[in-house]
Amino acid sequence: MFYSDKPIQLSQEDQLGRNSFAKLLAQSLLHLNILDTFTIGLFGKWGSGKTSIVNLTLREIEEQQKDLCTENKLIIVHFEPWNFSEENQLLNQFFIRMSNEFRNKGDKNLESIGNALEQYSDAFGLLGSLSPALGLLGFLGKRGTVALGKRLKNGAGEKDILKQKEFIIKLLEKQSSRILVVIDDIDRLSNAQIRQVFQLITSVAKFPNTMYLLVFDKDIVVKALENVQEGSGEDYLEKIIQMPIQIPEIQHTKIRQVLLQRLNEILAEHTDVNFHETHWQQLYEPCIASLINNLRDINRLCNAVQFKLASIASEVDFTDLVAISALEIHFPKIYEWVKNNKPILTGELYPGYLMDQNKNQKELYADYSSRFKILLEGNHANPIVDEQVEIVIEFLSLLFPHFGRKIGKTYEIFGLDLLRRNNQIAHAEKFFRYFSLDLDGVVFKKSQILNAIYTNTGPELEQLLLDQEKNGSSYEFLEEIRAMASEIPSDRVKLIIEVLLKTSSELNTRSTHNMLLPASYLAERMVIELLDTVAHAERFPLVSNFITNSDVDTIQSAADIVNQLELAYGRLAAKGERREIKRVITLDELIRLESVFTKKVKQLLNEHNLFDFNRWRIVYYLLESFDTDYAKSYMKIVLKDDSNIAKYLVSSVSAWISGRVEYEVENTYQEYLTKERILQAIDSLKKSGLLFILSEEIQHKCGAFFLYAIKENHYDDHIPQSDVDELLASWRG
Repeated sequence: MFYSDKPIQLSQEDQLGRNSFAKLLAQSLLHLNILDTFTIGLFGKWGSGKTSIVNLTLREIEEQQKDLCTENKLIIVHFEPWNFSEENQLLNQFFIRMSNEFRNKGDKNLESIGNALEQYSDAFGLLGSLSPALGLLGFLGKRGTVALGKRLKNGAGEKDILKQKEFIIKLLEKQSSRILVVIDDIDRLSNAQIRQVFQLITSVAKFPNTMYLLVFDKDIVVKALENVQEGSGEDYLEKIIQMPIQIPEIQHTKIRQVLLQRLNEILAEHTDVNFHETHWQQLYEPCIASLINNLRDINRLCNAVQFKLASIASEVDFTDLVAISALEIHFPKIYEWVKNNKPILTGELYPGYLMDQNKNQKELYADYSSRFKILLEGNHANPIVDEQVEIVIEFLSLLFPHFGRKIGKTYEIFGLDLLRRNNQIAHAEKFFRYFSLDLDGVVFKKSQILNAIYTNTGPELEQLLLDQEKNGSSYEFLEEIRAMASEIPSDRVKLIIEVLLKTSSELNTRSTHNMLLPASYLAERMVIELLDTVAHAERFPLVSNFITNSDVDTIQSAADIVNQLELAYGRLAAKGERREIKRVITLDELIRLESVFTKKVKQLLNEHNLFDFNRWRIVYYLLESFDTDYAKSYMKIVLKDDSNIAKYLVSSVSAWISGRVEYEVENTYQEYLTKERILQAIDSLKKSGLLFILSEEIQHKCGAFFLYAIKENHYDDHIPQSDVDELLASWRG
């Protein structure tokens, strides 16, 4: 549903309590007994509902006069001058409108007045200009003057026009019916046309028994009337308006009632949009309601929100969308600044980040205030602009908590998971959807996340995760699920844990904001977090069964889970210092789990080579920790094979990327191998050609070790990849 700015016609449509004022105005007009021309000014700002009040007033007059005979009724002529673009059109159409109104009443006396008005209009003909005798010199400028000359040559002089006017005056003086001429939307006219309207009613159409109800924004009209005569536009207006009436301000409570009613209607239409009562209460008053002053503001905001929700309802937060739409309507330049400054608002790195880091909150507050003041066209002292800057600062601080904390405006504690779960604009990954309004730019829809949490079967969820891996978005997809972890039903938690355990070894996509972390890391971390929501008695069996059923591809995920549980108790690498990981099983259960893991690894090593495991180092690290003698014995045996030595070497040669790739050799290989034995294995693999069927990583690290070993004093710790590439090329011949 979209909302029109069309003025209301009936009292039943009045939502802002304007009907009582309209009734009062109608009573005043009906009982205003005047013999001469009388002018009433109805003043109100744009959007204050002036035309609606006029419609209600005329409807009330009509209702009160319905039982009166024609001769006792107030004759109403409603003239809208902004329909006519040229000055001569405005003048001629005014009299035509009056003439038609009189002739359509079915009364001979009124009909004769209508005919006289038509002749009066015709007396001006196509002049579009009035003579000096009528007080409107230069109504149409040069073109009107030429037309006037032609008219005078044809005998239609000023005396004819004055005579016709006198005839109309006499007819109106004898007529018992009074006339109400309503001229609305005067403030829509050009300055020249505004002046013409006032000249019209003070001269050409100055008739007895006639009231003029002039409806306009006073400030606009006063400005247009400047320099019409000596004195100010205000003074000139005071001479014309005999009864000034200011439309009373609509109570904010009524405006807000309408706003909330409309927004509730929109919310009811879009049941898939995120809405959170707490977030709404936080932003409604300072970011939304404070910018709404009249019904036109409400219509514009609601129409904008309705339009945007039509394309992207399920992927945004309702409160944030309403707030950013209000900003777009009332402060468009600030809105553009927001759209172009995502990192500043959401906490990402941006040009100038380090400079801002060196400033305190007070300095940053002053900096951004100055920027906003310039955008609001406040390059000089201006109380209104200064007030607007404060509104904008408050607005952005609440909408973007990171920005609010940055400038010391708010100290709200917020979590990225909450922002992500609610699809709020303050989350960096959700920001642009509020501006692009394009679902194609949303990698995965909210419906996919909800299906994953509530309805997908195990195989469906596995496939969904693997599909996201192919798309390069598995990390972000897992983050979405993790953000909604508190909403996962208890009967679904175990299924999701099992899927994460099964698929984690295949999830290698890196995080877009931390390229060091693969999706598998997040999946395994989520397993621990989700285990904490499972009944305690079910936790150990769940993990134990996974380890028991692991294969060569999934055992490393099992190893990572076990390692996290060890760190939670301060064991192994934690060296007695407990890490920030939940203790989801007891220490006794953990010790039992170590036995389960060790047994499973030994079983797999009877069937596979350790180096067939994708992440063999974590598997071997735990095996060595739990059964040192077995692990060392196994490694000594397996390293008798030259290919296994090359594979093992990967753990002792690190690759560094800083502009270029460089390699560094660590001495960890010395636990099982000597430098000479490794060189011997490399030489053997090179001669047999087996080296070149191994992975590129292994080839490069073997080459780096070779250069390190034979040119130990040639390199300063790091071996450039260019040297390694050159060496490998020479080996290939």
